[in-house]
Amino acid sequence: MFSGVMKKMKTVTKGKVIVIAAIMLVFVFAAPMSYAASRGDKYNHIVVQPTPQKVLIEQNLEFDAFAAPPIVYRLVSGNVVNTYPADSNSRIYNVNWPMSGAYYVNYNSTTKNADAQLSVEAVNIPLELKVGTTTVSFIAVGTKLRVDTAGINLFDEDIVDLIIKGPDGQIKYDMENDQQFTDIAVSELKKYGTDGLKTTGWKIGDYTFQIKTESAQACGLDAMSEKKDVKRGGSYYEPSPTPAPSPKKENEIAVPHLTPTATPMPTVTPTVTSILTPIPSSTPSPAVSPTPAALIPGSEFLFAIIGIIIAVCLFRHRK
Repeated sequence: MFSGVMKKMKTVTKGKVIVIAAIMLVFVFAAPMSYAASRGDKYNHIVVQPTPQKVLIEQNLEFDAFAAPPIVYRLVSGNVVNTYPADSNSRIYNVNWPMSGAYYVNYNSTTKNADAQLSVEAVNIPLELKVGTTTVSFIAVGTKLRVDTAGINLFDEDIVDLIIKGPDGQIKYDMENDQQFTDIAVSELKKYGTDGLKTTGWKIGDYTFQIKTESAQACGLDAMSEKKDVKRGGSYYEPSPTPAPSPKKENEIAVPHLTPTATPMPTVTPTVTSILTPIPSSTPSPAVSPTPAALIPGSEFLFAIIGIIIAVCLFRHRK
């Protein structure tokens, strides 16, 4: 009985595995065909599928798995106004089509069907240098710099150069921080906008940043961003070898006085005579004979009392 139950369980388990595998195969074959628009070569690869596929002006196109070299139709208001046939290798070079209108590959005007639909755009390679969310033109030592390319419409597989030129020329590979700047995929370039770019060990001076496509590895596209400049200065947290003197304020700088000042009079130490004798006036007066110093007020009364006491003492002594 036990062995019978085990056989049933194995049968059920095997059946579940088969069902799951079948479901997975249905999803794989029913899903729209995925494609790598850029494969790191000089063509934007277009495949047969209903989902619109991006085409950038000045790209090269290669049509994969089409029965014959296709024709691209441009429709405006539902009418065909332009056609662009591929060459015998199913390729179109240096796309220079108008960006208005709708584009279809092998469009059938009767059935209104097509093998593929294209979305044509102009190249956009924005570049901003930021610390956090702030655009900067100066960074201090040790600051992480964000190379912000938000809105770039190159394919992630396209190969580009992040051209960084500093005091010693172009930095292709930063050995100290293990950072590669040339021959990198756009997906790697975008990481410098999210994770940031390390500047540890970089010299103090002026730096320029620019993004440039590698044509042979970016669908044949030869494009570049604007240049952006940033200056790397010293850090406020790094002690200097010798403390710099603090600058004086403008009103603290020693400047010789030009206006005349009064000459200070010498201080005379007072003497006993000067206390008892009035200070002579600055006005010259005729010479007079010296007079005895005036007695201190009340001294006559004091002397009279003293004389009376002495007289009383002498009178008693005689008795």
